[in-house]
Amino acid sequence: MSSKASKSSPAIDFRELFDNLLDGCMLLDATVPDFRIVAFNKAYESLTGVTQESAFGRPVLEVFPYLVQWFGKTTQAEVHRMLRTVVRTGKPKRLKVAQYEFVDGGGVHHAGYRQSVYQRVLGDEQGMRYLLVTSRDMTQEQRAIRQAARIEHRLEAALSVGKVSSWLWYIDDDRVVGDRSLAKLFGLGPREIEVGMSLQEFLSAIYPEDRPGIEQAIRRSIEEETVLDEEYRVVTAAGKMRWVLARGKVEKQDGKLVFPGVIVDITERRDLQAQVELARQQDQLNRQAAKILQERNDELEAIARSKDEFVALASHQLRTPATAVKQYLGMVLQGYVGDISDVQTEMLEKAFESNERQIQIINQILNAARVDTGRLTMILAPLDICTVLQGVSEDMRGLFAQRQQRFSLRLPKGPVWVRADWNYLRMAVENVIHNASVYTPEGGSVTVRLSRTTKQAKITVADTGVGIRKTDLGKLFVKFSRIHNPLSVQAGGSGIGLYLTAEIVRLHEGKVYVMSRFGAGTTFTIVLPLQL
Repeated sequence: MSSKASKSSPAIDFRELFDNLLDGCMLLDATVPDFRIVAFNKAYESLTGVTQESAFGRPVLEVFPYLVQWFGKTTQAEVHRMLRTVVRTGKPKRLKVAQYEFVDGGGVHHAGYRQSVYQRVLGDEQGMRYLLVTSRDMTQEQRAIRQAARIEHRLEAALSVGKVSSWLWYIDDDRVVGDRSLAKLFGLGPREIEVGMSLQEFLSAIYPEDRPGIEQAIRRSIEEETVLDEEYRVVTAAGKMRWVLARGKVEKQDGKLVFPGVIVDITERRDLQAQVELARQQDQLNRQAAKILQERNDELEAIARSKDEFVALASHQLRTPATAVKQYLGMVLQGYVGDISDVQTEMLEKAFESNERQIQIINQILNAARVDTGRLTMILAPLDICTVLQGVSEDMRGLFAQRQQRFSLRLPKGPVWVRADWNYLRMAVENVIHNASVYTPEGGSVTVRLSRTTKQAKITVADTGVGIRKTDLGKLFVKFSRIHNPLSVQAGGSGIGLYLTAEIVRLHEGKVYVMSRFGAGTTFTIVLPLQL
């Protein structure tokens, strides 16, 4: 200090001032590579628990090795480079708030917090430079921050359950801030929430069609000092649309206009209202559609009746000439018109067989038409199913012999009485047994078994044939439906037989079941109520 300055100013003991500063201070020698400790004050001793005498002249990282982590580095060399940068540039280095442990007078360990700033200071006339380390005790402040964070977390949790967000618009500064719930709803970042944004930036998340109305409602609320109460849509950062309710009112704080308020997510309520309205509209549409469908159904039923009547009439008309052809062919084969050659006989027999198949198909179509039109008339009477099965088996033994198939019929002792129409029940059973034969390769077997329970008679027809795929089981009893398998072309057929069987059994108050494994055979079961 110059003599002039000493005469005009009181003497100052800078060492005493340094020692009694409230913030902890430490002085490092910046002229040596390892930054040795020159001095630190009482507050720094209190913060660190290290005495100045024990630390004087030693490298700072030797005395305080934990500073490496506080600098966010992994080696002492990295810290030294950072300190040299501070010396070279004169730009201070502020560390993040760091946690440390201290022991109180009672020997209890506590967590403390402090923040340090490293800055360059010039030395004496020789230009010696130092690093001044200023450390401030942040323990009380950090505890207050954490307590406030806990309170805020609880509040946010409560608001989150209620899907409520808060916002505050500083009108004079045109700055909108909000809480985390608001940030989540609008897809805002932490900085946008803490620092704020302009009203237009904030409103940019509003659905474009709703934005003009909200802007007008805000202006009206400010001008008329009325409560803002508006529902509108916002588009989240994920691109999802949400319905919200905004409420707020202008007020003055410290002489400035502010606009605080809350936003409630009402998407679920709006969705429920929309669902109710949609259900109401759908109900009206359903009523209209039901009326149209009923009218269309009536038309289709009329068309179906006309078709079935036509099929029945056509089948009946076709059967008459086909039967006549059969009779004439039979008369020629029996020699009523003279002798015929062997070649002629063979040709006429083939024509007779073709005509017989034609008549069978016509009869099936005619019976199907009768079922569809409700004109299939049955004469129900007590009937022993054993006689039906014996008759069908006897008639079909020629077919089994021709195909070299083993056939067996297993009947219980005594009659099994049901109430049935003899002709139609025979037709149903014959269709199933005939199918079992034609879809079983030569050398296979067909087994027919009759059993009974206390209330039902059960006919099972099991074969060792080609079987049926699971995907085709649903087609079995559909009219004119044919299933493709290795024997379907050879078997022929009209696709009506099993349809008639199912309908005949249904009219007898019975049921038909089928079990099959493709390539391993099929079992049909006809169940009829017993005549009690």
